Amino acid sequence: MAIELARRRFLLSALAVPIVSCRNTHQDLSAFTEEEPAHLLSAVQVGDPHSAPQLLSGWHRIEADAWRWTARKFSVALRPPPGSPMLGAVLQFRFTLPEIVIRLLASVTLSASLPNLQLLSKTYDHIGDALYAASIAPGVLVGDSVRVDFLLDKAILPSQADGRELGVIAHSVSLETK
Repeated sequence: MAIELARRRFLLSALAVPIVSCRNTHQDLSAFTEEEPAHLLSAVQVGDPHSAPQLLSGWHRIEADAWRWTARKFSVALRPPPGSPMLGAVLQFRFTLPEIVIRLLASVTLSASLPNLQLLSKTYDHIGDALYAASIAPGVLVGDSVRVDFLLDKAILPSQADGRELGVIAHSVSLETK
């Protein structure tokens, strides 16, 4: 990463030398600017288009500018919050169980896992807003990012009317320091 950044800076400085020596000092250099790398967040609003790079798999398109359906399996990358290596954290997933899910499936059981750590499972059987919360012990969240994999025990199968596998309606996912 550092070598790649140094190479880009060298190329940019090499390109800038002939431009500086030109008489026209109002040249457009926008094609040569370097953008900042994307920074992971500890909390993601899944209806925000900027969150897409953190939504790794199992997420459908944004709907109503606010939420997304999930598939049965879905994953997200999150930044461990400050202090979490020493204090631990709480994983929170806010979602809605729509009437169609309860009517067709009666209930769903949601579980989550981190690399080498299975978190608790919880069953949901009521229409409406829901919260999955799981405690993560100190020392588990180390590094700049963590992958969180979610799994529903069942989902609505794709149909002719809607070719997507539908799990739950997701709103946000976060890691918060205890």
